[in-house]
Amino acid sequence: MTNRESGNTKRTGRPRNSGRDSANPREEILKEASRLFTAQGVAATTISQIAESVGLRQSSMYYYYKSKEEILSALMEKNRESLTLAEKLLEEDGPAAPRLYAFLYADVRQLCTAPLDFYELEVAALAQPQVFEGFDDDCDKLRSAAAQLLELGVDSGELRETDPATTALMLLSLNEGAQHRLWHSRRDDEKAPSSSAALAQSVADYHLSSLLTDSSSLAEVREVGRAFVTEYEDDEPAA
Repeated sequence: MTNRESGNTKRTGRPRNSGRDSANPREEILKEASRLFTAQGVAATTISQIAESVGLRQSSMYYYYKSKEEILSALMEKNRESLTLAEKLLEEDGPAAPRLYAFLYADVRQLCTAPLDFYELEVAALAQPQVFEGFDDDCDKLRSAAAQLLELGVDSGELRETDPATTALMLLSLNEGAQHRLWHSRRDDEKAPSSSAALAQSVADYHLSSLLTDSSSLAEVREVGRAFVTEYEDDEPAA
């Protein structure tokens, strides 16, 4: 049902060439810009191409993003959401296992609601390091934060003995793979849950059940951990 049919004449965002409205044009712009950046490179992609791909007039495009640099900055900020949360969780008091659960759960949610497959962003960053300056540093900081949470859990006896750095890399790689499966699964029997919340819980449960010294505490760890990330509850996957 359109806005007009429902009696609501208010448009969402700026007018489009296509006549379509979008509930979140900024996110759609980021998604289309990311696709073009990956396909043809940042330098070769113009604001007018992005606008045309989204269905916006170029003048309307500037209402949301005034330059390619602003779009790139927004993409980098989306990739930093998990890092920001991890750094906050490291400052929290109390048991480490729920904080690790919160981080892993939120990381999957962030990946699934991001405008670009992480693997594609990684390819773009490798191809254009001068444009995506700081991408590698952010990834290193994210792994370091995850390793610190793991180390806290091992030291407290909540988590079994494991090498924090190696395990952190494995956990984050599995999260990236979960996002890739959500975006690119071709067979129905391989598809991830359509809800990013369901997928995030499934992945975080899997991680913690293999790490906890007392696997029977998983439900309690989940409940405490989810309390840290209630702000993600209304997000839905971009795919």
